[in-house]
Amino acid sequence: MADADIPDTAEVFDHFAALKSVTPEPGGLLVFYGELDRQGMAMAVAANIAGAASLGIDADADRAKLALRQGFCDFVVNSLDEALRILKNEVRKKQPVAVALVGDPESIVAEMLERGVQPDLVACGGLQSEAFIKRGSTALPAAATIADTLVVTWSVSRDAAMWLPRVDAIAMESLENASDARAKWIRLAPRYLQKNLAREHYVRMRSEELLRFADLLQTRMQSGEITVPVHVASSGLPIIHSPAAV
Repeated sequence: MADADIPDTAEVFDHFAALKSVTPEPGGLLVFYGELDRQGMAMAVAANIAGAASLGIDADADRAKLALRQGFCDFVVNSLDEALRILKNEVRKKQPVAVALVGDPESIVAEMLERGVQPDLVACGGLQSEAFIKRGSTALPAAATIADTLVVTWSVSRDAAMWLPRVDAIAMESLENASDARAKWIRLAPRYLQKNLAREHYVRMRSEELLRFADLLQTRMQSGEITVPVHVASSGLPIIHSPAAV
């Protein structure tokens, strides 16, 4: 699988925003995103971060297995019965899980329709999305960008496992509303996107939130609470690039 086939952090965030815009509390819901292509993988990870269960179908077993190794799904199975056993259990517990089913997509979707397997949410334009929508599923937009926001990234010069969570907490404190869905993203995305976010974390902020983030971070560095150099950028342009800690 080429890098061009793997979603980046921005794509996953936009799918997360789309999902949360349709249903703020997706725990206990099933998302059907169709094939395990770039958009499908982005939705699978986004659903996990948001708290939903998800199902995708792909005829390419190697692509599904590689997606599993990359952390874009939790299970790869070979039959609809196997997929449903996992999904029903996690949906009942309102726990996130991403299942990829290897097989012929058209045949499996036909089996889903015949057996009355009804996702709560379906990716618009996905496999037989219109048929599921007619039966009561809600269509998900391909992705959503939060209006009037800027891309914000931050990284630390060393000991990222220790210091990035502390900077994350400051970023969450900077949001206008503590219950904002983006706080959940900041908290959980690094768990699911370990390779993408191991060194640099990502969110979208309004300009006033970014200013508050910068001010709070400067204050915590001056007080000695943060003792490593921190780099904050907006759309690639540096906002804070602190000197090396003494």
